[in-house]
Formats: sequence, structure tokens, C-alpha cells
Amino acid sequence: MDIKFRLGKTVYLIIIFVLIIGLLLSVLNSNYMLSFLPNRGVLDIHTDEESVKKLTEETIRNLETEEYLLIYNDKNSYSVFLKDNIIRTLDYMKKETDVVTLDNVPVSFDKYKNIIIAFEEIGQLNHLSVLEAYVAEGGKVFFAIRPEINGSLENLYRKLGIYEIGEFINPDGMELTSNVLVKSDHLVMKKEEIAENSSLSVGLEDRCTIYAKSIDQIPLLWDVSYREGKFMVFNGSILGTKENRGLISGALSMLNETYIYPIMNMKIAYIDDFPAPVPEGRNEQIYDEYQRDIPSFYRDIWWPDMLKMAAKYDVKYTGLVIQTYDDKITPPYKTKEQQRNNFIQYGRELLKMGGEIGIHGYNHQSLTVNAKAVKDLGYNAWKNQKDMEGALNTTEDYMKELFPNYDMKTYVPPSNRIDEVGKAALHNAIPSINTISSLYLTDDIEYTTVQEFEKAGVFLHLPRITSGYHYTNKMEWIIANGVTSLGVFSHFIHPDDVLDEQRSSNKKWSELEKEYDQLLHHTYTNYPWLQSMVAKEASNQLANYLAADIYIKEKDNRIFITIDRFAGEMNFLFRTKKKIADIENCEIQKIDKDVYLVKAAQETIEIGLGN
Repeated sequence: MDIKFRLGKTVYLIIIFVLIIGLLLSVLNSNYMLSFLPNRGVLDIHTDEESVKKLTEETIRNLETEEYLLIYNDKNSYSVFLKDNIIRTLDYMKKETDVVTLDNVPVSFDKYKNIIIAFEEIGQLNHLSVLEAYVAEGGKVFFAIRPEINGSLENLYRKLGIYEIGEFINPDGMELTSNVLVKSDHLVMKKEEIAENSSLSVGLEDRCTIYAKSIDQIPLLWDVSYREGKFMVFNGSILGTKENRGLISGALSMLNETYIYPIMNMKIAYIDDFPAPVPEGRNEQIYDEYQRDIPSFYRDIWWPDMLKMAAKYDVKYTGLVIQTYDDKITPPYKTKEQQRNNFIQYGRELLKMGGEIGIHGYNHQSLTVNAKAVKDLGYNAWKNQKDMEGALNTTEDYMKELFPNYDMKTYVPPSNRIDEVGKAALHNAIPSINTISSLYLTDDIEYTTVQEFEKAGVFLHLPRITSGYHYTNKMEWIIANGVTSLGVFSHFIHPDDVLDEQRSSNKKWSELEKEYDQLLHHTYTNYPWLQSMVAKEASNQLANYLAADIYIKEKDNRIFITIDRFAGEMNFLFRTKKKIADIENCEIQKIDKDVYLVKAAQETIEIGLGN
């Protein structure tokens, strides 16, 4: 008997539905649809001159500035090093500073808001009696390094609140007994977690206020009143390092009754090597935990977790594209089409969540012609600038093909190394890139590109401060210093950290994901006021911050702030124990005990204080 097979209407409808879905997916992945993706937040590093409010020369001449005096010993290498770090910190806070050597100390200190001592040989200061008189009459002095034990210190130490002096020691770590670093009261750092610190064993009188001590109870930061003024002492030798700049800013803010300084106010998160070719095959640890090969782990586990944490903690990712992991440094440069769908999927989802696509490179070969600069990495040095430009153009063309309306603005140098030839190649090959983001803290490798937040040539430097998935006390310390001195959280990770036993500390993704969640939770909980942005938005914020000049005057319990080249908003950290009575042209938000975020809405603002 013949049996005829007939398709019912339901089956036909299912087939038609599947065909329609397939057609829609094809269209969505096509260049036609990708061309409609917006280039969110495309910003030029140059401030819009029409929107910037410039003060007249006459107005500026009539404005007052706070002046500081920094004294250092030009014959002592560490004193010079310490001086440079303090000056950079004060520059970020836009404080006007006179810098003098021991041989050029002025005979009068009356015009200075604060005096900073950046040398330890107190006996070489010829005007010690003038310094004491300055404090007695209301001045404030900050000793930024512990002084030497000699006759001069014996004449001064009682005025510093010291009743007993012992020997030089290396104290056990550091514990904050205050919020000298914003939102970090009681943070404890073990001895191995901070730089080697030389301190004096001292006993302090009860009238001293201690802001930090060692784990073994040695006072490390304190102040003490002397008649109408105040002395502050940092009993250590670590303020010459960049990672401790927040201690400098925080100490000065504690030393003064009221203290205000501008910050950048930005939270940035980078993902290096993303989008990039995904390794094929299996990682045994990942497969044991998730039963997935590497590509499906990134697609189904890692990236959804990253998106979930971004939404949870108000983070926007700046992804940095690597087109291939080959080591070619001579043309021709080729595009590998087998990874095309990964670039489209991850790039599209990155933009959809408000993120940014920047450039890491055609491959992971650092843009340098110096073979010595990459020898330790096992990389190849480029032959010339033209070959670099060809490789960069290949990646730009590929990304333009995938995202036709998107201009890339940010570059992160592979392994944080780039030389002047590389910078020239980058500018010529992709003129839309106006920002280079390397490292803020030195890693003690000779050829690492270490940056400040500044304009350098045709590029803005927007360095990354912290890195990795791990959440440690050291990480918390560096974050707190960055927020206190700059108002910046800038962090980066690599997707393949998960695959590397050393970088992952041999931890599973479930463990790393938990730590990274803790890190982002800590930042979001303690610094919710930080403005989340991608690198190109942060570059514009940085440009406006760098361009502005700040004039501050305090009189009759009122603070008057005037901003030259005001671009629409300027953020400040403000510390005071006084009550805020009234404000004009600004918003104030309490962010910690006696610490406030001030947002200026106009070029002149006022803050009135109670007694």
C-alpha cells in the first residue's frame, strides 16, 4: 500500500518563519545595517572655542591666586625626585607654586598659603626661625619626608609634637586612621604592599592628630597646631612615587581648614585585544568548569559576564582591536575573514552598550624601530614608518568595512611600548586617532611608555592606572590615590588573562569573575559620583580640564572660584569641617566625611561657610 507524505500548514509556516529569521539575521550582519551604527560620543580633543568662556586680561589681572612654596635640596637626588612628584601633583591641582633650592629660600614667607619641605637635612635651612615665625602667625608647613636626626631637629621637634625620638626604622606597612585618601579610612597595607619606607621611631604628644600609622603603631602622618598655625609631618620616604600622589593631595587638604582643587572626574575601563581573533581549541580548566571550547566560552560565558557587570556597576568599555596575532612587520598585510563574525558580533554589542572601539594594532607588534625596545618581549622591530602605516591602514580599512560610519579615536600601544616613529606613523595612517593610552605607573622596564594626563604633540595622553581581574589591598590603594589626586579611575584587562596561568594566578574564571565583580563593586560603592565614560569622551573632558585656569580666593568664610576658559562644567574636590551655608552657580554633593564634590555650572562660583 502506497503511503503519501504530506506537509501540513503548520510545517509550512515553521519553514517560512525560519527562512524569514535567517534573512533578517543576514541583513543585520550585513554592511548595510552596520553602516547605521552610531559613532557615539565622537569628540574632538580641541575645546569648542565658541562654547568656552574666556576671561578678559583685565579681569585676570584683578584675580588672586593661592601661592605655595616648595623647598628642596638640588644636591640630593631623592630630594629632586620628591620635588618633581610633588610639583606634578600640585600642577594637577592647579596650584601656583614657587620652587626654590636651599640656597635660594626667600627671606619672607608671608604670601604663601602653604610651605612644603621636600628635603630631610633641616639643619641646612638658614631661615628656620623665619619658618617657625611663619607658622606661629598662622602659616602651615608640610614636611613631605621624615627629617634627619640632628641638632636642628632637636630644636624643632617639640614644635612638631614629638616628645621622644628613636632611630630610623622600616615600619610594618601602613594603616590609615583617617580618610586622608577619600573613602579609605582604616585601609591597611602590609609591608610588602607598599614601597620601602624609611621612618623615625617617635613618640607623639596627645595634642597631635594622627592620620596614618604603621601596623606596629609608628605614627606616619600627623599634624599639630603651633600658636596660630600648623605643622604637618609625613614620617616616611615614599611620597616620591606616583602611586602615592593621593597622599600628597590628601595631606594638604587635611592641613588646611578648607581646601578645594579641580579634578577630572572620570571612570574608564579598557579591554585590550578586543575584538580580536579568538583562539581555537580547548583549555582544560575552562572545559572542566563549563564544558565549552575557548570560542564558545568567550561567547557564552565571559562576554555575558562582562556585560552584566558593566550594567550593574555603570561601566562603559573601550575595546581595542587586534586584527591578527601574526608577527609580520613587512607588507603585504592580509585580512583573515574566518574571524569576521566575531568582530561584527563583539563590536556591535560593544557599541550597543555605549562602548567604544579603538585600535590596539594590526598585530601585537609594538610600533617601534628599536629592536632593543622589544627584545625582552620576543617581538620584531619595524623596519620603517611606512611599513607601520601600511599595517595600521589595513586594520582601519577592515574596521571601516565592518563599521562604515565609525571613526576610531583611541590607540593603546601593544605591551605599552611606542616610539616617536610609531607615533608619527599612527598620526599619518589614522588621523582620526587623537588619544594614546599607555601606563600611568612605571613598571621599571626601560622602554615602557609611561604617561601623565596631558597634551603631548598632536595627541592627548590618557593613561591607564590599574589593571587585571584581581582585587587586592594594593589595587584598592592605587585606586584611592588616583581618585584623591586626580578624580580618575582608569582600568584595563585582557580577555586572554583567563588563559594565562601567570596572569590569572592559575585561578578559574569563576574566581576571577568574582574578584573583578568585587573590584567594580568597590569602585561603584565608594565613588558613585565618578562619571562613567569611554576613552574618547574622557579625552574631551581631559582637554577641557587642561585648558582651564583656576583662581581661588577665601575671605570672610566665603570661597570665591573663577574659571578661565570654562567649557560648561568643572569638578572639584572640597574638604572642610565647616558647615556649608549657601552656594552660588554650583552643585555640592557630600562624598565622604568632610569631603564634597563640587560641580561648577558657571565660570564664577561661591561657597559660603558657617563657623
